[in-house]
Amino acid sequence: MKAFDGFKSEANGGKTAMLPAGPYVAKIINVKIDGDEPDQSLILRLDIAEGEYAGYYTSRYKADEERKNSQYPPKYKGDLRIRIPNPDNKKAMYPESDLRRFNDAMYRIEQSNPGYSWDWNERGLIGRIVGVNVRAGTYNDAAYTKPYRLEIADDVRKGIVQPMEPMQPRGDAYEAPGQQYTVVNDPELPF
Repeated sequence: MKAFDGFKSEANGGKTAMLPAGPYVAKIINVKIDGDEPDQSLILRLDIAEGEYAGYYTSRYKADEERKNSQYPPKYKGDLRIRIPNPDNKKAMYPESDLRRFNDAMYRIEQSNPGYSWDWNERGLIGRIVGVNVRAGTYNDAAYTKPYRLEIADDVRKGIVQPMEPMQPRGDAYEAPGQQYTVVNDPELPF
């Protein structure tokens, strides 16, 4: 390999360390309905509201902004997607699960905000506090964490909420009917 200008042996340019998996108290900073009826999701844009990691997702996004004009622009990592139940949605694989998850999310938001009651106005969720369980996972040997499930904020503060088990690795195998392809990392194999 030919030497090039600008080489400096240093840690990868990540300015913000990965958020550790576990429960946090978060704030809903924005909401959006994504998709077309009947296949829609409610996206809650969260940021950590309390503790050592307060403001984590906003800081991480701003640290990644240098890539905004690149092929892979930065993404806000604190989004939580909840499918909106709709009996007309033929794409929904698990409609009962979608309904339970939506109902559970609104319950946890209501319990975290005394006096608030879900009124079918998604914009009314902005500024609400809620607990969030951030789950760890891997994808093609790269570790990540992401908001996975809402919790009651006071339960998070009391330490009642336990971290979730890491997700099973994704991207390591593909299985089609009658076939299975597995990624093998063997240094003996040629490129």
